[in-house]
Amino acid sequence: MVELVVRVEAEVYPTESPEKVVEAVEKIFPKINSQIRWLDDSAVVEGSSTSLESLETLKRLLKERRIRAAARRILKESVTGDELTFYLNKEAAYAGKVSFAEPFIESPLPPIKVTIKSSELEEVIEWLTERSAP
Repeated sequence: MVELVVRVEAEVYPTESPEKVVEAVEKIFPKINSQIRWLDDSAVVEGSSTSLESLETLKRLLKERRIRAAARRILKESVTGDELTFYLNKEAAYAGKVSFAEPFIESPLPPIKVTIKSSELEEVIEWLTERSAP
């Protein structure tokens, strides 16, 4: 059993509905209990999990979109020590799709930030992007 901590965070812009941002996060990570944290006049949707199962929908969507090889490359390039950080397009997530993003570059809205901490990141990446997945 792989030990890990998955943390998901999405800044909510004033033009966005916090509930829709929660919905976007939960379409990709339905097993992570997301909540809205209010900061003065802004909000952040965040959630965390210690279960590999919390990444199952992401794994399925990578397979369905047939982007596992590209995802493997992006994920491997996003590892620093025992931490993997990558970003997902919020609008795509709301539509139930996975699209990797750069932080605050490709979209007028901030992306969903996903951080995975584990001493076994190579195994996590291989599991997420395995070619022979059923």
